[in-house]
Amino acid sequence: MLRRHYRHGLALALTLGLISTLVTAESKHGHDGHTHRHAKWESPPAPYASMRSDLWTNDNAITRGKTLFQTHCELCHGADGRGTGPAAKGLPHAPADLTHHFHMKPGDGDAYLFWRVSEGGMVEPFKSMQSTMPAFKTVLSEDQRWDVLAYVHAQFHKGFKSETNPKSVTGEGKIIAVVPDSEQVVVDHKAIKGFMDAMTMGYKVHPTTLLDGLHAGDHVRFTIDTQQNAIVKIEKIK
Repeated sequence: MLRRHYRHGLALALTLGLISTLVTAESKHGHDGHTHRHAKWESPPAPYASMRSDLWTNDNAITRGKTLFQTHCELCHGADGRGTGPAAKGLPHAPADLTHHFHMKPGDGDAYLFWRVSEGGMVEPFKSMQSTMPAFKTVLSEDQRWDVLAYVHAQFHKGFKSETNPKSVTGEGKIIAVVPDSEQVVVDHKAIKGFMDAMTMGYKVHPTTLLDGLHAGDHVRFTIDTQQNAIVKIEKIK
């Protein structure tokens, strides 16, 4: 039996409406060359904020979860977890790329994952994005949902982010928008080898003085602190 503990939910790290609009405008949020990814996970609502699992590396849970994933999830998310299943192209909102995640360590991300599987696309902000993901709380038991997530963790996450991420990575791209009020910059960047595919993404910037003098259209080189999930260095390039 799973042991559930209480923990504060994740902090909201980006202005989803703005980022979603900008990404759509750049044709980066679609089915071809799948790019349904976010710069940070949403904070789950209060009923889910305390949920936690201790079975992320449990072989029995992973085995049970594999069967459940193949039955209920693979049609859309695909066998590779990248949102490339046979039903994906017919959906108004691309299924999530499960290989891209922010499951930092045990307890840090558990609640978000359980909320997403339980409620699917039936809640905001995913409902407004036209997500058709079912609310699996009506199909799978609580234990079964955790089993599916254990499989996703083992097969697609390949461990916790804190275990697999380099401390920092460097990328290059073009600024799409500077958003001082939310301490963010939106960058259309090239692939960052071993970390992220090419995409348009909104990032927190720390310190915020790094935003001074930046404008849409600037070509930049930037460094991301993967623990903060924030840009900590940025410079213009020609």
